[in-house]
Amino acid sequence: MIEHDPRAPVIIGVGQVARHPVSNDEIRKAADSVTLMAEAVELALADCGPGDWRARIDTIAVVGGLWRYRDPAALVASECGIEPSRTVHSSFGGQMPIHLLGALSDRVRSGEIDVAVVTCGENNLSRRAQRKLGIDLARRTEPDTSRVENFGPPLDMGDATAIERGAEMPRNSYAVFDSALRHRRGETLQESRDRSAALWAGYAAVAVDNPYAADRKGMTASQIRGARADNRFVSWPYTKAMCANNNVDHAGAIVITSDETADRLGVNADQRVYPQHCVVADDTTSLIGRYEVSTAPGLAAAGTVLQSMIGNLNEVEHIDLYSCFPSMVALTAEVLGIDTDRVLTVTGGLAFAGAPLNFAAGESLIGMVHRLRHDPGAWGFVQGNGGHASKHALATYSTSRPYEPHQTRTVEHNSPVRQAADPDTSGEATLDGVTVEYDRHGPQRAIGLVRFADGTRTWATSTDKDLMRTCTEVECVGQRIEVTSGIFSL
Repeated sequence: MIEHDPRAPVIIGVGQVARHPVSNDEIRKAADSVTLMAEAVELALADCGPGDWRARIDTIAVVGGLWRYRDPAALVASECGIEPSRTVHSSFGGQMPIHLLGALSDRVRSGEIDVAVVTCGENNLSRRAQRKLGIDLARRTEPDTSRVENFGPPLDMGDATAIERGAEMPRNSYAVFDSALRHRRGETLQESRDRSAALWAGYAAVAVDNPYAADRKGMTASQIRGARADNRFVSWPYTKAMCANNNVDHAGAIVITSDETADRLGVNADQRVYPQHCVVADDTTSLIGRYEVSTAPGLAAAGTVLQSMIGNLNEVEHIDLYSCFPSMVALTAEVLGIDTDRVLTVTGGLAFAGAPLNFAAGESLIGMVHRLRHDPGAWGFVQGNGGHASKHALATYSTSRPYEPHQTRTVEHNSPVRQAADPDTSGEATLDGVTVEYDRHGPQRAIGLVRFADGTRTWATSTDKDLMRTCTEVECVGQRIEVTSGIFSL
């Protein structure tokens, strides 16, 4: 335990941008992702208060997003008139904002970094609208990209079989995950839908007061649950309102430095939010390998380590559980012992606040900084999740100075796994999870996670209308089925 570490990493500035172009003129003039990020960085620098922060920034890090740039941080730096000695570009994954900030915090504490900026932004909303108008903006020319530091391993979302059979799509995999969770808990199909709708109504209520949220209407549980023309089923049991929304023009930025640098440049004490702990862990990249589908042993292991350091997470004053889909929130609350009757977000989550593809946890952290500044001494917990519930980052923050040096901890675990079956394996199997994929015209195919007698698994599908209807009306998880070269029947 230490009384005060002058190199303690501290967040001193945050900035956020949200655009909602509607008219054709607004769409034509809409900013690209680099401009959005640069605007967020400028807001974050202004939030730091007086001081020559621009000249002191030695690191700009960008969380990976839906662009083709190899070094987007260099483009953002040029737009802002900053000359960092280091640019960083992370790999994909919803855990990445928390993990990346944790890693940069470690470098601040070691003295390797003085002032760093983490940012991310995307213009998916306007870019899609521009394409409908026949506008295809030219890609920016990048400077030398040989010096960029790439952070994090590539994110594996599925092999050729998963892609062919729809399992690489998160909306499908998390719906399959939900069915396995439902089955393990003994919920009926309708009880599980009620559970999801109630969780999401809580997120929607918070989004109402978030000026950056994409959807501030405050949908009720009944509205979220009900399927209709503007809220169709996407991957049963999920309606559109239950799914992550990345169709936004959003950007955010976070400035982090050491306590001694903040002292030297006169940052007010009430401006400072300290990263306290960061724990990261992995699970199997595919649900095929998860020994029990409705679990995430890596998440449980990370939670155990974090709670061994801080105590009961349910007693943390402010939390933000990663909310790509309801099954992730339900499992996280169960594993970490968090009461689902409390407020589970500070932003409104991915369905209602919306966020760039991999930056929802970054927006949650920005929201948490504001929340903690208004509640001095309180603690905040932010979760990041990537892949198919396969990448986990858990972190805590407070305006109180930390009592121990910051160190990002990577948690290993030796949970049993299952092997993949040959994709063309045929025979009797057990259905370990299932969803029905919809398009605008209705149900298109059932996607099942099937387990053979030897314990191996693969993905299988069916376009049989009666089978798809049955999967939405009665519990099929746990049933014996027949599989013929990737096609299953009840």
